[in-house]
Amino acid sequence: MPKGLFIFLVPLLLVASSTFAHQQKAAETTVLFNKRSGQLEVSHRFYMHDTEHAVQSLFNKNADIINSEITQKQFANYVAKQFLVRTLSDKPLALTSVGYEVEGKFFWVYQETKLPLQLNGIKMLNGTLRDLWPTQINMVNIEGKGEVRTLYFSENEDWLITRF
Repeated sequence: MPKGLFIFLVPLLLVASSTFAHQQKAAETTVLFNKRSGQLEVSHRFYMHDTEHAVQSLFNKNADIINSEITQKQFANYVAKQFLVRTLSDKPLALTSVGYEVEGKFFWVYQETKLPLQLNGIKMLNGTLRDLWPTQINMVNIEGKGEVRTLYFSENEDWLITRF
């Protein structure tokens, strides 16, 4: 490869890779059946860059997820409305907010509810950010009930079911 072409391509690749790195449009949620605490614990992890753009679209163009406690709480409340859990017989499992935090390049939202006594499986809906970006993919890992199960919410996926 000619040296001039190499000098031209390297900066171009660096700019392209940093552009793609910022546009994740993906989130990860862990649903943990914690027998020790007797709680169903939910942890949502979002890329900060995605949440920065999201809050400006959802709330207002000056929303600041990094420095504003009000914006952080608004986003956590938005997540709570977009993530729902039900029993297989369609009984809602009401999640309560445990908190939220900025941690490096991630924004975390935490929820929990008391573990139901008899549960053969659950139905979930995770529409977080999918109303803004149709390409958003929300991955949910279910842990603490045998092997880890993973559900992917994307495109037209609404309620998904996992059985234990």
